[in-house]
Amino acid sequence: MRTAKKSPTIREVAEAAGVSISTVSNVLYGKQGFYSPETAQRVWAVVEQLGYRPNRLARSLARRRTFTLGVVAERHLGFVSHNAYFGLILDGILHEATEHEYQVKIVRVPADNPEKAMDYIVDGSMDGVALVALFADNPVLRLMEKSDVPTVVAGSIPPTVKLPCVDVEDIAATYQAVRWLIELGHRRIGIITGDMRQWSARRREQGYLMALREAGIEPNPSWRFEGDYRIESGEVGIVQLLRADPRPTAVVCGNDKMAIGALHVLREMGVRVPENISIIGFDDSEESAFISPALTTFRQPMFDIGLKAAELLLQQIETGTRLQHNLLLPAELVVRQTVAPPPPSYGSFSSAPSASR
Repeated sequence: MRTAKKSPTIREVAEAAGVSISTVSNVLYGKQGFYSPETAQRVWAVVEQLGYRPNRLARSLARRRTFTLGVVAERHLGFVSHNAYFGLILDGILHEATEHEYQVKIVRVPADNPEKAMDYIVDGSMDGVALVALFADNPVLRLMEKSDVPTVVAGSIPPTVKLPCVDVEDIAATYQAVRWLIELGHRRIGIITGDMRQWSARRREQGYLMALREAGIEPNPSWRFEGDYRIESGEVGIVQLLRADPRPTAVVCGNDKMAIGALHVLREMGVRVPENISIIGFDDSEESAFISPALTTFRQPMFDIGLKAAELLLQQIETGTRLQHNLLLPAELVVRQTVAPPPPSYGSFSSAPSASR
């Protein structure tokens, strides 16, 4: 019969650190004046090495912490946890928090009074906060920039906001997508952007424009539609783009939902994908692999974004220093069935059914 591994005792910690049991107790409970900083550092190193776990209250008293991380979101909890994009970020944060024995508290930013969230952030109940799913103009970004609460942003922020952030390389991804389409022979390339209040939507359009201009292609305003990440906005967007004369032969979408909406409409209209028009999404959502034709898209490392954001946050909490560090993780192009060279004759696409939806 296997014997369960015995948890280390406070006596073993004291022996390994070369101090008395009372000194270990004083360190754990944060009683100042009974030991030197070097002794405290040695005791905590042994505590970590042996895996000794004083109870949560003792740890909180000792380090003057709550061992709670806040996740501050623009949307409600159901949206954040069930949205494919934000849900994975949250999973990454939870994973890293659990590894370090932190709990996570979610704070919603009220749409009618964003500053109200600050009451919860600065009330001392959280050791640090991760800002997730905030629009670029949300005042909480500026307020946290001035706050001394350890903070990290999981996602895009304006370059003028001086907060550490972890995000995907949006510019590089859409630049890669458009360069690939150009190499395939496309010159008429449209875009259905995301909500431009999200800085990621602006960065993705920036990559799109960079690739076009680098190839000497002037962007056509008729081939641009601002969506809101919903399937319906992809449906409306593709109809608008197809009304342009000439029509685009390829469209880059700000996320998979809008790309899927575009595919629905194109199928109804009898416009063949990718024979008549190419479509690229962004997210690599579960639906993207099973829709017909399967969607070519970008896979974002959302779990890793949450994980790295939590790492940066915990590092700030440990050191007591606000980091000025931006970490960009690459997106991976997932090639499926919705991209091909443009039609041999652009006229063959122009003769497709009218965009009368």
